[in-house]
Amino acid sequence: MRKIVLMILFVMFMSSTAQAVYQLVWADEFDGSSINSQNWWHQVWGGAGNNNEMQYYTGRPENSFVSGGYLHIVAREEQYEEYNYTSARLTSDGLQDFLYGRLEARIKIPNGKGMWPAFWMMPTDWAYGGWAASGEIDILEAVNEMNYIRGSVHYGGVWPDNRNSFGDYREGRGPSATIFSDAFHTYAIEWEPTEFRWYVDGNLYYTRTNSGWWVDDAAWNEFAPFDKRFNFILNIAVGGDWPGAPDASTIFPQEMLVDWVRVYQHPNTDPSVSITSPSNGANLPAGNVTIEASASDSDGTIDRVWFFAGSTFIGEDSTAPYSISWGAVDGCYTLKATALDDLGGQAEGTIDITVGGGCPQLPFYGSPQAIPGQIEAEDFDLGPNGEAYYDADAGNNGGAYRPDTDVDMEACTDTGGGYNVGWISANEWMDYQVDVASAGTYTVQVRVASNATGGNFHIEFDGVDKTGNISVPITGGWQNWVTVSASADLSAGPQEMTFVNTGSATDEFNLNYYNVTGGGSPCTSSSMHVESIVPGTASGSRGNKRGKATVTINDDCGNPVAGADVTGTFTGDFSETVSGTTNGSGVVDLITTAQVKKPTFGFCVDDVTGSLPYASGDNVETCDNN
Repeated sequence: MRKIVLMILFVMFMSSTAQAVYQLVWADEFDGSSINSQNWWHQVWGGAGNNNEMQYYTGRPENSFVSGGYLHIVAREEQYEEYNYTSARLTSDGLQDFLYGRLEARIKIPNGKGMWPAFWMMPTDWAYGGWAASGEIDILEAVNEMNYIRGSVHYGGVWPDNRNSFGDYREGRGPSATIFSDAFHTYAIEWEPTEFRWYVDGNLYYTRTNSGWWVDDAAWNEFAPFDKRFNFILNIAVGGDWPGAPDASTIFPQEMLVDWVRVYQHPNTDPSVSITSPSNGANLPAGNVTIEASASDSDGTIDRVWFFAGSTFIGEDSTAPYSISWGAVDGCYTLKATALDDLGGQAEGTIDITVGGGCPQLPFYGSPQAIPGQIEAEDFDLGPNGEAYYDADAGNNGGAYRPDTDVDMEACTDTGGGYNVGWISANEWMDYQVDVASAGTYTVQVRVASNATGGNFHIEFDGVDKTGNISVPITGGWQNWVTVSASADLSAGPQEMTFVNTGSATDEFNLNYYNVTGGGSPCTSSSMHVESIVPGTASGSRGNKRGKATVTINDDCGNPVAGADVTGTFTGDFSETVSGTTNGSGVVDLITTAQVKKPTFGFCVDDVTGSLPYASGDNVETCDNN
């Protein structure tokens, strides 16, 4: 292994355009006896929702550790959290991130059918929306027999409107082909504002310029999405859409050894910029407003200055004094000027102004939404972050429906389509001005989906929690929707309804709509029924899948029924009757003992028994197909 002294080493590389000197700015040599928590943390989750991978990523030392001067990432065949394989996925997100430079690692990759090692980067700020609008950079990917290496970038729009470009590297063909898992190799990219270059052991094999990448919703920015910070990921995936599943030839455990990860950059001091007119806090009439900015760069030149009103791009100026004319309408705005220097360095200056009548909190449709009735989650009140809603990060990461807000929204595939709120974080909330027709007891039904964690929330009316804690079950997919519900005693008249997420920082779920029914006298439960059936699969052995049906039982007031015994029959590739008991959220997972590779099956509820009579005629559905 070659070790280095961080503060004094300078390395020379030839770029495709000119000779450039890169200076080492960060490295992890994986010396010592533990993973450096200042550089890396473990992403712990099941990979099934990500390219149909088959592993569960853990933080256990069995799957990742530092020893002998190497980071060891180990994929194992074992039963763990309903998965048949375990591995590790380490990220530097929130710890170490970078914009531009030469980024490289010396790695010995594993070998075997179903193996998918990777050294790659994801956006830190997700400035242009969800994957892949904010980009992805793959420095090293390889699969199966490891006789070629792939480098790629992902860009365009939010899935499914994403695009990608890639190049492959081989040495020799047939029996003489290099098998990259046989030895250590150095995998690198050189990343500039207008170009990527991919290398294996110093051999340039693929180049991509910014004429071949873009962001659908940022066409004005010729550098996007690769003009923002990215962080590293190191992992071994097992199985998935690209390599396929392991087979009898795959020997476990499989190991990826990382000797070091290093980052070199051109020495560059970021520019400075400030908005000089209008003044911060100004109250301006609607109409044309001239925005002026001052920008300078101590070790280079200013390439251009971009101007924004909120997240909306206004225009750019490449000649000092930097200014733009903007047609302003009533509202409250954060104006931003972003200066770019000749090496891609950026700086921002912001001010807040009010135009015309400003931005009071208002109902989305101009008047309060009616209760009883259905309220779409994305139709929260108009107004800024902190007044009409609270979202923990800037920008609409989904990029859909209301792109100028910070609430994350995306297209929804639930019945009725439309949009849903997603990426919900701890303590986030949304306000809805509503008008309750009459005092009484109402049932609040909420349509939710959660891939792997579930969550919790409650709903307030005029600041008072009226529903109590409502649990979101794991539905096995971000668009696998179920209904959860609670009752609420409401007074009549206009009031403010507030969704409040009470889950932990690691809980994630999506929210589609609220359906508020009832009113008048309090509802007394007299029967129960099947509210929803979500078909899916659970992991079996060696790439096999078991049939799975997630069933929700509600009473006739819309409340979940705990302790109900549910019996149902799987047909098709499975022929099996399975029983189970609902939890406190009225949900039970029914899973077959039989397993096949790619099952096609149907499921029907046969009977429900419990503390209430089973009203089968009230079932929302009785059967569903995978």
